[in-house]
Amino acid sequence: MSFIKYITAILLSLDPSYSDNEAWTERTTRMEMIATAIDDASSKATCSEKYETPDCKKIWTNSKKSIALLLVTQGFWESRFAKNVHEGKCKKYECDSYTVNGNTHHRARSPWQIQQTSMVSSQEYAKMNSSTLESTTMSANVANRYLANGMKTCSTILGTIAIYGGVGSCSWQGAAPREAFYRTLSSMTEERIFAAADAQKLRLEARLNKTLVSEKK
Repeated sequence: MSFIKYITAILLSLDPSYSDNEAWTERTTRMEMIATAIDDASSKATCSEKYETPDCKKIWTNSKKSIALLLVTQGFWESRFAKNVHEGKCKKYECDSYTVNGNTHHRARSPWQIQQTSMVSSQEYAKMNSSTLESTTMSANVANRYLANGMKTCSTILGTIAIYGGVGSCSWQGAAPREAFYRTLSSMTEERIFAAADAQKLRLEARLNKTLVSEKK
């Protein structure tokens, strides 16, 4: 199984956001695109595959799989890869919102909920607000930048997640459940992944059918 197919299956095995109303075929297409972005960004971070060149500067010394699954972990915990967030259409209470003169604005962008800081250029930030492959790949690359900084600072997955959380420390209470989630993903067999994805398909289709019936009443 290719790495993109593996990450796609992982993404499809996760609980969709409660607001996602996309059909399974549409969800599969979107998850494949996110998986493609994660694959590219993880290869770049580890200078592997097409990025295995003398000019590439490796920012992640562990495996490509480890940083890819961290991207899955962070994206799920930050946004559940919600369709509206991915498209840059955050609700009033989402994406670290704030209000100015009655207008709602959002600080965080992309499934990885990235804010504009010294680690993100204004050009990057401006482009991380849509569900295109280009925007998603850029967002994944920037998220990897944060993850690499966390690993360099703390040398552990737990600390990496804590630093990503913006606490400025290798210790954060909220990191523990995310690390456990990451460990679970890392240990899942292909059979278990596909079984979980099939179960999610059935649940999502049942939910959409229920919504459709309710709308017809």
